[in-house]
Amino acid sequence: MRIRSIITLVLAVLLSLVAAVHRWGDSSHAIGLMSLNGGKARHPSFLESGWDRYAQITTARVLPPYRGDVRVVLEGDPPLDYDIRFSKPVVDLGLRRLPDFRDDILYGIQPGDRLALWVLMRSFPTDPVCGMSVREGDLSHPYQGKIFFFCGDGCLASFRAEPGRYKDKDSPRGKYNLAFYDTRSGKSVLKVPLIFKGKEDSHASGGHH
Repeated sequence: MRIRSIITLVLAVLLSLVAAVHRWGDSSHAIGLMSLNGGKARHPSFLESGWDRYAQITTARVLPPYRGDVRVVLEGDPPLDYDIRFSKPVVDLGLRRLPDFRDDILYGIQPGDRLALWVLMRSFPTDPVCGMSVREGDLSHPYQGKIFFFCGDGCLASFRAEPGRYKDKDSPRGKYNLAFYDTRSGKSVLKVPLIFKGKEDSHASGGHH
C-alpha cells in the first residue's frame, strides 16, 4: 500500500510540473475521497481568473464498499469548454489496477482504487458587467489593448461609463464543481470545488492549491 501511495504522489507532482511548464493559464491540484455517502474533498482548488486556459488535477482514493461506474462532469455557470483526461503511468508495472475511462465515464471502479484525472478548461468570452457568456461576434469594445464583449447595449454603456470597474471581470468567477456521479443511482460520490478568484482575491488569500 505504501508503494502505491508513493507512486500516486509522484504522479500528481509530475502532472503539476507538466501543467506548470505548459502554462495552460493557471493550474491547481486537489485530493478527494470517493464514497457512497457523497465523498469528501480535502480542500478546494483555487484558480486565478483572467486566463483563457486552466488545468485542474484531482487525485482520489475509492473508499470501501463503493464500486461501480462513475460519470465525471464539470458543473458551473457560465459553462466552460473542458476536456477530462485520465492519467495512466508512462510505464505500467502492474502495481495497481486501473479502471477504463471512456466518454468521461470511469468504468469498473473498485474499493482501494487510486485515481488521477486532470481537467483542461477554456473559458468563453464573458460580459464583464453582467457575467453572461457571450460570443465573439456580439457587441464589443476595446480597452487598454484588449477586446471586451457584451450581451447588449445596456452592459456596453455601463462598461464605457466605468471601464476600470469591470476590466478584470470578463473571466470565470465563483464556484464550480468537478463532480463524480454513480451512473446506476445518479448519486454524487465526490465533488471537488473549483473556485475562480480575481488576482486581487488570490493575493489576499495567500495563493492557491
